[in-house]
Amino acid sequence: MKTIYINKSILITILLLSLSTAQDVSLKATVSANVMTVDDRFEYSVEVAGKSTSLPDVEFPDFKDFYILSGPNSSTSIQFINGSMTSSKTLSFIMQPKAEGKFTIGKAAIEVNGETYTSNAINITVQKGSAKPQQPQQQAPKNREDPEVSGQDLFLKTEVSRTNAYIGQQITVEYKLYFRVNIRNYERPKPPKNAGFWTEDLEVPKRPRQETEVVNGIAYNIATIHKIALFPTQVGELTVDPMQIKLEVLVKNQRRRSFFDSFFDDPFGRTVQKTVVGKPVKINVKALPVSGKPADFNGAVGDFRFDVSVDKTETATNEAIALKLKLRGQGNIKLVELPKPDIASSIEQYDPKLSTNIENANTISGSKTAEYILIPRVEGEYEIRPIEFSYFNPNTKKYNTITSKPIRLKINKGSGPSLAVGAQGGQFTRQEVALLGKDIRFIKEFTEFHRINKKPYLSFQFIGTLLMGVILFTGFIFYNNYQVKLTGNEYLARSRRAGKYASKQLAEAKKKILSPDDGEFYKAVSLALQGFVRDKLNIELTDFSVVNVRAALEKRKINPQEINEYIAILEESDLRQYANISASSDDKVTLYNKAKDILTKFEKWM
Repeated sequence: MKTIYINKSILITILLLSLSTAQDVSLKATVSANVMTVDDRFEYSVEVAGKSTSLPDVEFPDFKDFYILSGPNSSTSIQFINGSMTSSKTLSFIMQPKAEGKFTIGKAAIEVNGETYTSNAINITVQKGSAKPQQPQQQAPKNREDPEVSGQDLFLKTEVSRTNAYIGQQITVEYKLYFRVNIRNYERPKPPKNAGFWTEDLEVPKRPRQETEVVNGIAYNIATIHKIALFPTQVGELTVDPMQIKLEVLVKNQRRRSFFDSFFDDPFGRTVQKTVVGKPVKINVKALPVSGKPADFNGAVGDFRFDVSVDKTETATNEAIALKLKLRGQGNIKLVELPKPDIASSIEQYDPKLSTNIENANTISGSKTAEYILIPRVEGEYEIRPIEFSYFNPNTKKYNTITSKPIRLKINKGSGPSLAVGAQGGQFTRQEVALLGKDIRFIKEFTEFHRINKKPYLSFQFIGTLLMGVILFTGFIFYNNYQVKLTGNEYLARSRRAGKYASKQLAEAKKKILSPDDGEFYKAVSLALQGFVRDKLNIELTDFSVVNVRAALEKRKINPQEINEYIAILEESDLRQYANISASSDDKVTLYNKAKDILTKFEKWM
């Protein structure tokens, strides 16, 4: 009998691979639509993903309520990221409902190493109605809402960290955009007013990070476009207002009318406008508990640390001492009031210098400092009594009081004359100390003499000053009239600032030449080309297309060769921006110089 020896490290590697296969496998089911009519068709897909190329077979649910028109259709994908391999297998069906009503597609299942993994179930709603007969495709107006982009393709969601909070407790609000369409551009949304809350903006990347999520069987891309921290300022039911955002969505051309129409149409489709509005969220705000509330509580809510310090404990009379009160922690630092120290009357105290440092990541935190300048006027030993700061911690639902340690000061007699005691043995006030330096006025060491009969109004300096005033006033009148003209004529204002805007975008593109993110470079070049022509020719963004721009430029009798050059550069920048085509630094420099040269030529024509 032959004995086979297996290396211990090989055995451990095989065991780890088998465990990772069982743990890293995932199963996900999606549909192309979950609301439809009886005549509509939809795609049902099941994706199996893991770190092994030998993925298990899928056991599909019962499709008794649907006709299977095609499938299962299979596709596989293998990716290597940072040396780690992942593979996925997607199985899809084209199906059609058999009747109206609400149905559920059950869970798909797989078995790995004796364990069963299941996908999510999907609810399908089949409504009344039938598919509309196909009509010849018409170009929809670009300044109106487009019916091709529905609520299932694009919606806004308001997510809050909590719906029950104490007054003054932070509530984090995230406005998330769910989409499965190609978003070309969007306006930066205006934050809602949110009455009854103190609002602080939280940090959000300029380019939102995209994630994926399956909602009722439909896979969406998610981008957090705005994030704020709300602090309730009143008790009761408050409303977190929804956010509204305007977007430009790129809709692909579905049908072609003829060969020539498809040739001259925009190859990427057409841009339509869409306005998306989220839903409000109700927040129940509770009052802070009365039981255990300290007498010195001033409304601070959060988790804090409180320190009191001085820069020195021994000094001489009339020399300054810096007393610093510092509050650190999480909460609405801006609304918190620091306590006031109790200082002996023989120590002069000035108003504090306040400074606040806020960190607005996911939680509002930071520090608040009050620095007092103390000037002892009488020698001796003094004590700054303990200072208390009280706050309510919403996590523990309890009040806390922080008490500082007493600070002892030793004041020696100063070398200079003492200002602490007046003629009658009383102490000087702050106003009296300030007046001491004003009793004797400074005596000038020189003077100037002028002739009695001198007429200064006939001098060159006086006449020149008068004429300069008239010239400046006249210039101000002309400048004011020019500004009024610009304000009343939007087209003229846009035309004047066209070159400045284009130069700004080209400068931004120049910074991005060496950046690994090619999309940002080509986006800046495209904005420079589009913005200059739009502002110079008064073309709205929704009407900006190759056909309209060519017609407007030809109307200005611009050289056709330069028009073709401009359109070629614009189309190349758009193509590289959205098609994710990598480019070298030399390619970027070449395109940048072309864009700069063509805009310089256009500036002579417009």
